[in-house]
Amino acid sequence: MAAKSLERIFAAGFRAINRYRVWYRLPFVLSVANLFALRSDLRWQNLFNTETAPPDPPPPVNLDVRHCRTADGSFNDPTDTWMGMAKTRFGRNAPLEQTYAEKPPCLYEPNPRLISRVLLARRQFVPADTVNVLLVAWLQFMVHDWMSHGVNDKDNPPHCFPVPKGDDWPKPEMTILRTCPDDRGGPADNGRPATFRNMVTHWWDGSQIYGSDLEMQHQVRSGETELLPEGKLHLDKTGHLPLDPKPANGDKEQELAAINGNWWIGLSAMHTLFAREHNAIAARLREEYPGQDGEWLFQKARLITAALIVKIHVTEWTPALLNTPVLRFAMRSGWWGLLGETFFKVFGRLFHYELLDGIPGSPQEQYDTPYAITEEFTAVYRMHSLLPDKFSFRKHIDDSERLSCTLKDLFAGGTTRAHRDLPFEDVLYSLGTSFPGALELHNYPADLRRLPEKITEGILTDLAATDILRDRERGVPRYCAFRRMLRMSVPKTFEELTNNEQWQRELKEVYGDVERVDLLTGTLAESKPPGFAISDTAFRIFIIMANRRIKSDRFLTVDYTPEVYTPVGIDWVEKNGMREVLLRHAPSLAPILSAVPNSFFPWPKSGS
Repeated sequence: MAAKSLERIFAAGFRAINRYRVWYRLPFVLSVANLFALRSDLRWQNLFNTETAPPDPPPPVNLDVRHCRTADGSFNDPTDTWMGMAKTRFGRNAPLEQTYAEKPPCLYEPNPRLISRVLLARRQFVPADTVNVLLVAWLQFMVHDWMSHGVNDKDNPPHCFPVPKGDDWPKPEMTILRTCPDDRGGPADNGRPATFRNMVTHWWDGSQIYGSDLEMQHQVRSGETELLPEGKLHLDKTGHLPLDPKPANGDKEQELAAINGNWWIGLSAMHTLFAREHNAIAARLREEYPGQDGEWLFQKARLITAALIVKIHVTEWTPALLNTPVLRFAMRSGWWGLLGETFFKVFGRLFHYELLDGIPGSPQEQYDTPYAITEEFTAVYRMHSLLPDKFSFRKHIDDSERLSCTLKDLFAGGTTRAHRDLPFEDVLYSLGTSFPGALELHNYPADLRRLPEKITEGILTDLAATDILRDRERGVPRYCAFRRMLRMSVPKTFEELTNNEQWQRELKEVYGDVERVDLLTGTLAESKPPGFAISDTAFRIFIIMANRRIKSDRFLTVDYTPEVYTPVGIDWVEKNGMREVLLRHAPSLAPILSAVPNSFFPWPKSGS
């Protein structure tokens, strides 16, 4: 209680300072302290539970829940065993009274297709030249682990609104299927905002690889008929993912993965890489513990792989996206604490206190709110502008081109066809040496604005318009209201929102009133802090949710121990990172990777 009071006093002090000077314009030490204050403030004031009658999951059969993750995420918390499990509700970062879904006509105003065409559509590719396309692939790889609203609602009438005059859309109206509603509502939900369920586990547990139910888990572990021995995942003879026997998109060359929607070659590369990594871990465990059976090997390898993914995201991916001295220090301290990586390598975690030696091994904390991924977190991760339109695949030996194609060419089974012509090392090299798009207005990929939702049916989807509509439909506050609920300064004019004069005029023409600006549009237009690839508004949700996903998870806090992971497992997590994973499965990339401090920074081209 005393610690909580001190945190709140600390946060209040910096709130007063931030009225006059934003956190990233403070000197280094004060800026770091300000970030910790913001995190504390957001933890206690912007986490809201939406569950009114949580499920009561039965204990799994033949699984030691103390030492293994369940398939559906249940029993992570021994008291609230439902917490974080698949098919439970998304939480909120906005107070519930601010999360009622918008209704027509406001729901369709301004017109989502107009916003897509006038403000979001890519006119000319604007690169983010401080990172590489592996960063984009990793992002989608993570999003598929954390969140899914599931298949859209085909039982109720879709959203329907007119296409603006002069538009090249093939029909006069645009229809977008609704998000499937939560069907577990009861009397306690009367008068409350609509809720939606996360169809995957909320935990950072590698569910995009392993699935969120036993059926899918068995499928990715199975060869022709039965579970593979030695705890391994199924890969084909070339080391790639097998084909999906029942592809939801109708493409018979779609690769199999627990989550394989919106598939392209970057996402495939991440799945392939970490399926191979899982198998390498399982093989190492078998060497060290030869008496253990295949199920034990699988469960431990799963636990270790997931923790390694978390570490890479916290200590490598995020510092690449937010590349400033303050953020590099602050984000890495989430894993190693203020004492840092060097101290850890010499002395280990001596204090098990988050601030000093990081979250892993520290006490678990829920901040008075059951853990859940939030709708607002889902909203700020709408980063489709990162995807380039065109790809050049080149040999990692001499940088000569092997294949040139568009993003659309690499959708679904197009990835399988590309893999047949491209060595895996060349795929990784080409993604590592290419720039993604910048997160700003007028940079949304053309192929995503005319997306075939189902190849077999020829249905088209404008994903940019859908992104706008989804936030309104799910009750995510619009840009100014979003900043207000985070206690940030709120622009009164379009000139205060962005310093780009052309964007000011365009935003004013489309929206008229700055209070009507959508969250996605506002965060793309917002003038960013130096070194940031994202807006400060989106970053506030990163602050609250990044460490919460670790701090709330038993397997990343009190049970991040040799007893649970095995000594070999803890050693594997602590001694490996993205570079080591890449080199283990693509060793010929060693000369190239030796020249970059972070695997998500642009790689040098061979011969340069």
